[in-house]
Amino acid sequence: MRRFAVAVGLVLVGLLAVLSTGCVDEAKYNAVLLRNREQDKLLQEKDADIARLQERVDAMQARAGDAQRMLDEREKLLAAVSQERDEVRKAFNELMEAYKVLAARGGGGAIPEQVAVEIEQLVREYPNLFEFDRATGRLRFASDITFDSGSNAVKPDARAAITKLAGILSSDVAKGILATIIGHTDTDPVKKATTVALLQQLGKPTNNMGLSVARAEAVAEILKAGGVEASRMITQGMGEGQPIADNRTPDGKAKNRRVEIFLAMGA
Repeated sequence: MRRFAVAVGLVLVGLLAVLSTGCVDEAKYNAVLLRNREQDKLLQEKDADIARLQERVDAMQARAGDAQRMLDEREKLLAAVSQERDEVRKAFNELMEAYKVLAARGGGGAIPEQVAVEIEQLVREYPNLFEFDRATGRLRFASDITFDSGSNAVKPDARAAITKLAGILSSDVAKGILATIIGHTDTDPVKKATTVALLQQLGKPTNNMGLSVARAEAVAEILKAGGVEASRMITQGMGEGQPIADNRTPDGKAKNRRVEIFLAMGA
């Protein structure tokens, strides 16, 4: 509008100049009017070009901002993964030290046959909950069946099975058995607000390492309540550091979310 007013002003100036001569030349008048119309049209086109260029600049700035945010998120993720890797390494070293303590007690032998048979019967009672490898003394609990997502609260069926396992391990024939309880997760980061709040309340790191430790300790508490002495148990979390399947598939992630109990004879 401002440029249009200027154009109109130029037309008036031209007219005044013509009128001042005392003679009006219609051809000159029309020529001045045409030039001003052309100039006004050109100014409007330039304004439109500038507006389009500004839109492009704004879009480029927005994309640059998104790219920077992505880079920042990537740096944060790398830092978190690096920290969790260090925690896994530390946890593994601590676990090895714990194994040395067990070995110093004279442990490491196979569990008694009667105990193995009773555990195998328990597996048949809860076929989808856990599996037992007699050769290694390993019980592997499926986390998705044992726990709700992002929680360390043991589900009722799993609690019932672990309580029965405690009854087996607290019997006289099993008194010499030591249990190492290890929690594992998949690679999905801890994001749920309720999970973060839970881990903070427990004084655990708000990541997969913290969640794996909390779940291992939850299983140990049920065993302890069922009569297994705390001195016979070691708990540890490995986070996502020891996968047994491909974390790029849902099935692989489900297998990696687990709690394992290793049983061995002590002194």
